[in-house]
Amino acid sequence: MTYVDLVLERLAADPDREAVIGGDTRLTRAQARDLLFRLADGLVRRGIKPGDGVAVYVGNTPEAVLLNLAVHLLGGRLVYVPPEPGTAELKALVERAEVAAVVVDPSFGTQIDGWHLQDLPGDLVERAPAREFATVYYTGGTTGLPKLAVHRSDDLWETRASLPPTNLLSNTLITHGSGAGAVQTALLTGSKLVLGPSTFDADTFVRLARDEQITMTVFVPPMMYEVLDHPDCPGPQFHVIVGGSPLAPKRLRQAIEKWGPVVNQGYGMTEAHAITLMRSAEVDLSRPDTLRTVGKANPLMEVETRDGDVWVRGPFVMEGYWGEPPLKETSDGWFNTGDMGYFDDDGYLYLNDRSKDVIVTGRTSDNVYSRLLDDFLITLPGIRQAAAVARPDEALGEVVHVFLVTDGQEVDIDRLRDSVVAELGELYQPRGVTIVPELPLTKVGKVDKRKLRSHFR
Repeated sequence: MTYVDLVLERLAADPDREAVIGGDTRLTRAQARDLLFRLADGLVRRGIKPGDGVAVYVGNTPEAVLLNLAVHLLGGRLVYVPPEPGTAELKALVERAEVAAVVVDPSFGTQIDGWHLQDLPGDLVERAPAREFATVYYTGGTTGLPKLAVHRSDDLWETRASLPPTNLLSNTLITHGSGAGAVQTALLTGSKLVLGPSTFDADTFVRLARDEQITMTVFVPPMMYEVLDHPDCPGPQFHVIVGGSPLAPKRLRQAIEKWGPVVNQGYGMTEAHAITLMRSAEVDLSRPDTLRTVGKANPLMEVETRDGDVWVRGPFVMEGYWGEPPLKETSDGWFNTGDMGYFDDDGYLYLNDRSKDVIVTGRTSDNVYSRLLDDFLITLPGIRQAAAVARPDEALGEVVHVFLVTDGQEVDIDRLRDSVVAELGELYQPRGVTIVPELPLTKVGKVDKRKLRSHFR
C-alpha cells in the first residue's frame, strides 16, 4: 500500500464533503477524485509511463495538487520546478532532470514551456496506484550549487496518516518541501485543505483563517512574522507548524503569547525531512534556551554531530542526488546536513550556523545560491571578485549582501542590481553592497564567507 491508495480511500468516503479549496475553486472529495483520474488519463494519453519523469511548474491550486498526485498514481518521477531561478537555470534544471514531459500552469508563470495544466484532463478512467514512484526536489545540496534530491515512495506518509483531521491552511508553495508535506498530510487525514495564494499575503491569510475556520496552519518564519504584525492578527484558534529557516526566539515568544502553547517547530531540509521536532508543550517561556533549540531527534532518525557538523541517517533522508550514486553506496546512508550544531545533556539540538552558503530569504524563505551570484557578478564591468553572504534581517530572516573587489572603477550599484535581477531574478537582488580592497581567505585559499558574515554580528 502507498499513500496514494489511502488518499483514494479518503476521497471515496463522504463524497460530498469539501476536500481541496484554492482561490475560487472548491472541490468536494468526489470532484477531487474524479479530477485526479482525469489528469492521470491525460498524462497516459500523452505517453507517460511508470518511471517517467514529469516536471511540474505550478502554483497553489487544487488542480496542481491533483496533478502531482496523478504523477505518483502512475508510478512517475515527480520533479518540482521552483519559481526562484532565472529562465536559463530553470531550463538547465529540467534538462538535468531527464524528464519525459513538463506541465506548466501559465497563470503561475511563463518562464518555461510545456503542456498546459488546464488542457491536460482526459477521461474518467479509474486506475490502480503504482507501487513505486519518486519525488525530486530542487535544492542547494551541501555545496550551495543547485542539485536534485530524490525521495522514494517510503517517505513520511504513515506518520502523517496517523494525525487527526483538521481544517489545514497551507501557506507555502506546494512544490516546496513544507507545502508538499502539508498537502500530503491533509489528503491522508481526510482534512479540508485550504491553499493560500502562491505569493503569500497576510491579509488573505487573516481572511481565510476566519472564513474557513482554520485549525492548523503551516508557515515559514517570515510568513508567521507578517501575520503576527498584522493589525487583525487572529487570536487562538489554530495549531502552527513552522520551519524552513531560522526562527527568532523573540518572535517565537511573541507567537506563543498570542496563540498559546500551539507552535511546533520542525527542523528538516530538502535532502532530509523531519530531522527533529520541538513540540509546543516542551517550550517554556521561563527558560530562554527552549526558545532556541530545534528540539529532539525524530525517533525514526539517527542524528549525531561530528566535529560540530550535523549528520543524519534514516527513512526520511533522500536516496541521493539525481545523476549521482545513492548515499547508501557513498556514505552508508549518512548525510551531512551542512548545518553546525550541538546537543545539550537532555538531547535537544541547537543549530549554530550553516556551513553551506545558501542564503534563505524572501517572504517564503526561498534559497539564494550564493555561488551562482558570485559567478555572475564577476562578469560585470569593473568587478574582479565577489562574495555573496547572508545578512540577518528581522523581517525576512536573511537578505543578500555582497562584498566586491573592483578594478578601481566606480561601480554603478543600481545598474548592478538591475543586472542581477534580469539574470537571476528578484530573489537574488543584493540588499547591501560593500566595496573592499580584498576578500578574506581561509588557510586553503578559499573565500572565508564565515568571516564576512561576522561583520553583521
